[in-house]
Amino acid sequence: MSTLDEYADDELAALYDLQYADWTDDLPFYEAFARRGELASLELMVGTGRVAMQLARSGHHVVGIDNSLAMLTRLEAQLDQETAKRVRLVEADVRDFDLGGEKFDLIYVALCSLELLHATADQIATLRSVAKHLAPGGVFATEIRSLTAIDWGQEPSALRHEWTRTDPATGERITKLHSATSSRARQTTLDTLIFDRLAKDGTVRRRVLDVALRAYGRYEFELLVQQAGLRVTNIYGAPDLSPYDDSSDTLFVVAELA
Repeated sequence: MSTLDEYADDELAALYDLQYADWTDDLPFYEAFARRGELASLELMVGTGRVAMQLARSGHHVVGIDNSLAMLTRLEAQLDQETAKRVRLVEADVRDFDLGGEKFDLIYVALCSLELLHATADQIATLRSVAKHLAPGGVFATEIRSLTAIDWGQEPSALRHEWTRTDPATGERITKLHSATSSRARQTTLDTLIFDRLAKDGTVRRRVLDVALRAYGRYEFELLVQQAGLRVTNIYGAPDLSPYDDSSDTLFVVAELA
């Protein structure tokens, strides 16, 4: 199973970057935990490096793991002379990676990316890999969606316009359309993403991408963490460390070695 099969080619990696590169709400959350220790941080499913590059710019050393070579290549191309000294990239599967005994004060997964793991065995294997690489006193931090905040309508939602942006590489206008459906029984959601690229000659090229996510219940996730040799220490409702409650759309979970 690939952690980011959906973004496995260069064009999709660029589209991923265009979607999320300016998302900054969670950066202070991960940076605060990176400051707590002296060892490097480890990001699983690092993607195009939105969080890793922010930590590197702030003086932290980061190892980034992803099994999408296209994503890693795009990240590497964006590193400047200073950040390149602090970021090391590894093409590997998050379920069974082995960094030769290296330990980290912070291991994290951003933007609900753990939900790309659908099978319980894959989820536990990934969390066990986290426990294997976590230093004593270190923390694991991740974001997942709250079950109560998900629209569990079984019919596909209306196709809606999310944004129109300019591709910085080509100057073309790209429009993103989005439709979603879900399955309560399987605890999964399916996002259909449509990217329409308007060329300068007026032609339109469409790229369609389906992203399936497996949602976690709060207590289900705590049990998975336990099975992996970790224990949850805090659950927040937002990256500003506000409490998790009935109105929270996400859970920011912090765990340590059991």
